[in-house]
Amino acid sequence: MTRRRRPSKFRSGARAIAPVAVAIAVAGGLAALPRVAAAQSCCVGTGLLTPARLRTFEDHALGMQMRARSVMGAFRSGGGYASSVSGNRDLGFEESLFGAVRFGSHFQVGLSAPFLQTSRQVAGASGFGGGLGDVAATARFDAVNAGEHGHWPGVAIIAGLSVPTGRPPDEADPSDPLAASATGSGSFEGNLGVALEEIIGNGFVSMASWISQRSARAAGGVGQSFAPRVTALVSGGYTFGHDATVGAFASLLRQGDAHEASGAVIANSGVALVTTGAALALPFWQWWRLQTTLFTDVPIAGWGRNQTVGFGGTLAFIRVWI
Repeated sequence: MTRRRRPSKFRSGARAIAPVAVAIAVAGGLAALPRVAAAQSCCVGTGLLTPARLRTFEDHALGMQMRARSVMGAFRSGGGYASSVSGNRDLGFEESLFGAVRFGSHFQVGLSAPFLQTSRQVAGASGFGGGLGDVAATARFDAVNAGEHGHWPGVAIIAGLSVPTGRPPDEADPSDPLAASATGSGSFEGNLGVALEEIIGNGFVSMASWISQRSARAAGGVGQSFAPRVTALVSGGYTFGHDATVGAFASLLRQGDAHEASGAVIANSGVALVTTGAALALPFWQWWRLQTTLFTDVPIAGWGRNQTVGFGGTLAFIRVWI
C-alpha cells in the first residue's frame, strides 16, 4: 500500500533517557522504495529508545510503555562496586502513558506520565509502594532532517522539563522505612541538548548529548543544590523490510558533587553510570507498532558512583495517526 505523504512543510521530531534515556523520516511512494528504507532507518531506528517519536508521515501518537528493573548491586561513592547481599531485593516497575504531536515541519512535543511501583527487601525488612511519578514534557526541533542532504547528518535540538508530581524518598510514609513508596525526585528538572543522526543505506547511527539541571530543594530540613548532569547516548542499528528494526545503544551519565545551602560542597556526592542494551521495533496491524529494549548497567569498578546497578527491559505499544 502506498503511504500518503504529507505536504512538505510537515516533518517530525522527538526526545532522547532516561533513566536516561532517552531518544528517534519516511517519504512515501512505491517509486522511491530505496529512499524510503533509508529514511525509515533514521526514524524507526533512533526511535527505538524514544517510543513517542513521530515519523514524517505521522501527526499524532499515543501509547504506553512498561519497564521493569532489578537491582543487582551498587557503586560506592569512590567508584567501587558491590553486589547485592543475598536475600536483599529491589525491583522497580513503571507504566508510562505518553503522547506526541507535531507542530509545523520540524517541531514536535510530547508528554508522559509515569506510574511507579517498588518492591524492596533489606536485612529482613520489606516494603512495597508506588504511585504517580514525575510528569515530563519534551520537545525536539529538527534543524536538518537526516537523509535530506546527501551524507550530511541530521541535526536536532532536544529539550525537556519534568515536574515533581511524584513523592521524593525523604517524604515517604513513616511506615515505609525502605522508601518503597517514593516515586519522584522532589525537584523540577530541565534539560537541553543536541542530537546527530546519520543514515548509511538501511542502517543508522545516532549520537545525542544533553545537560540537565535540577532545582534546589531541602531534604530532611537540609537544603541542597545540584550540579549539572551530563548524559551522552550512542545508538545504531539496521531497518529490515516492513520497518522491522534492530539496534544497540550505550549511555553515559556524569554529575558532580551537590552543595549545601551554605554553598559548601557535599563531598563524594557525585553520580556516574554506564548503561548498554539492545532494542527492537516491529509494526503490527496498520497503525500500531511495538518497541522493546533489554538493558543492563555496567558493573565494573570505576565506571559508576553512588548509583544502584540493575538490569531489565521495556515494552511499548504505540498507536499513530497520519
